[in-house]
Amino acid sequence: MKNKSEQGFTYIDVMIAIVILLVGILALLSAITGAIFQAKGQEEQLDAKQIATSTMESIMAVKEAKQSDINSVTLGWTRVGNVGSAGTPQGIFVTGFRAVTTDSGPDEIVGTGDETGTPVAGFQRRIEITDQCDLERPSPNCATPGSFSVKIRLVVVTVTYFVGSVQRQEQLTTVLTDYYATS
Repeated sequence: MKNKSEQGFTYIDVMIAIVILLVGILALLSAITGAIFQAKGQEEQLDAKQIATSTMESIMAVKEAKQSDINSVTLGWTRVGNVGSAGTPQGIFVTGFRAVTTDSGPDEIVGTGDETGTPVAGFQRRIEITDQCDLERPSPNCATPGSFSVKIRLVVVTVTYFVGSVQRQEQLTTVLTDYYATS
């Protein structure tokens, strides 16, 4: 005969407690997974910003080189442009999205066609350099063409990367000028 003062948990009570515990554990695991995914995304974004910044610095270094040579590559304002672009056919920066590599190549300039090294997985870079019209010193590319050489160029560096299966991008934009030079 059972004593009524002896009470305990039934199997149903235990099963309900286990289900509640599992729901809590799954919620905790979901939060941890989300935090890891977000941290990975921020790491990828930081890498993309670094790639875009180093590319922009390389373009500025080419501009400031004052027609000097580095490893048989002539540099200076006239070389700041995309390869074969209308305003600067002698530009040295490749067009379109290209894989980012671990080494800038023999010319030591990021964004040119001679880059070597292992491609950085998931990252691509595009460099767009376009001549801009200066109304005070009109160049041939202005609506009313002039005889002055181009002194303003818009530079846009775009880096695409993936966080999971989602493609994202970082973009840096600046305007370069060459007003200190004569001509």
